[in-house]
Amino acid sequence: MKRKTFVARDDLLNLINEMAKKSGRSQYDFINETFELTILAANKGANLRVAIDEQSFLKAARDRGFVLGLENLWFETAELAYNNSKEKAMKAWRSAGIWFVKIFSLEATDDPIQSLKKELKAYTWNVPDLNLTQVGSEITVQAISPKFSEPYSMLFSAFLEGALDTLGYSIESREVSNGSVRLIALKK
Repeated sequence: MKRKTFVARDDLLNLINEMAKKSGRSQYDFINETFELTILAANKGANLRVAIDEQSFLKAARDRGFVLGLENLWFETAELAYNNSKEKAMKAWRSAGIWFVKIFSLEATDDPIQSLKKELKAYTWNVPDLNLTQVGSEITVQAISPKFSEPYSMLFSAFLEGALDTLGYSIESREVSNGSVRLIALKK
């Protein structure tokens, strides 16, 4: 097979050389595999940077105790728990909101509300319309999902309330209905 020469930054070539050595392969094999994977990703309509970010996200989620599950099973199980023992279910979901803030150490970030917003958008795939807005010491959280039953909306509200409480906010207003959660919280 015919070979071609290409030009790359010196620092990148040095890193590739180190990586190839660590894996017990030649630089030639390592670079060709990298090209093959890049071409494969492009042919599948994937962006390598996005794919790597998503893989890193899934690994971090797994390391933090998250599991992937079927959405309909999740909703049904949550609703059964709520209908069986509303108080226990609400307490568990509130505790999960507290855990969510602590596992990401959101309270230690420069802007905990923006960090919460970012992590919620990343991890709550089933909430297509999730907004957190902050004006002064007031935060408004709105979550809308046509898939949320009223019991699930109540549980999700408890989760959000636990997260906000951990960040030092108290709930001033709560509107929860089928498919919708709206909370207004003030800094304590």
